[in-house]
Amino acid sequence: MIIKFAVPQGMCGGVASAINQIEKLLQDPQTVKPIYMLGSLVHNKIIVNQFQEQGIIILDGVNKEESINSIPFGTIIFTAHGVSDKIYDLALKKGLKIVDTTCPNVLKTHEIVKKKISEGYDILFFGIKGHPETEGILGLSNKIQLIDDSMKISPISKKTLLINQTTLPFKQVQTLYKKIKNKYPLIELADEICSATYQRQKAALEQTKGADICLVVGDIMSNNCQSLKQVIESENNVKTYLIETVNDLKSIDFSNVNTVALTSGASTPKTIVDAIINELEKYK
Repeated sequence: MIIKFAVPQGMCGGVASAINQIEKLLQDPQTVKPIYMLGSLVHNKIIVNQFQEQGIIILDGVNKEESINSIPFGTIIFTAHGVSDKIYDLALKKGLKIVDTTCPNVLKTHEIVKKKISEGYDILFFGIKGHPETEGILGLSNKIQLIDDSMKISPISKKTLLINQTTLPFKQVQTLYKKIKNKYPLIELADEICSATYQRQKAALEQTKGADICLVVGDIMSNNCQSLKQVIESENNVKTYLIETVNDLKSIDFSNVNTVALTSGASTPKTIVDAIINELEKYK
């Protein structure tokens, strides 16, 4: 059996930076405790569980305002997905020590949205309902309308910006942008698929050509992992499995597989990928 590896794959710079910030925080004797995290740092249970084992308290990331209000004192970590200004200001008013690990690409999207709103624009945001990145954006203003690829949107003004969640399938974004632009020629577009997401999806598409199956290593709750799976199956028509650990290989039938392609999500630790590769070597 041939194993093809997509390059690049795995942990992106934003995730690595967020993890590094938390590790420094845990090692610093001056850190104000207890330490709370508002939701999961990244969508990977293994990483989050490791931080829990080191004493970090994971709060409900759904009702962020309620979670912040429940903290009497200590340090609050904002995850890589970002939060709205309202949540940030609430933590400041509570006197909490803030550690902000928001991905730079998400921060860039926030700044674009806020700038355009200050210029009188309405915003169409293409994202996944309930995703923490989406919720952080929607919390910036009531002038932001969440849309999906159904094209069901409210009437728009002459000054409208269409922008997107950073981890969506890039071809899905391009297709929607083209459809909306055809219907509303004056709309402005800001494609904010982050470079790591784009590069990993492009590499996965290249390496899965001719493969019998593909393995995407990562957490089932990770949107960038789900996007990788969706892109590979829709574009290359290759059966794709999203697996979290080496144990998930047991449920896959490799008997008629000659070529397997492998990639991993932007929040997947290399140790997990290495363990899966070592196990796959036994199938050769």
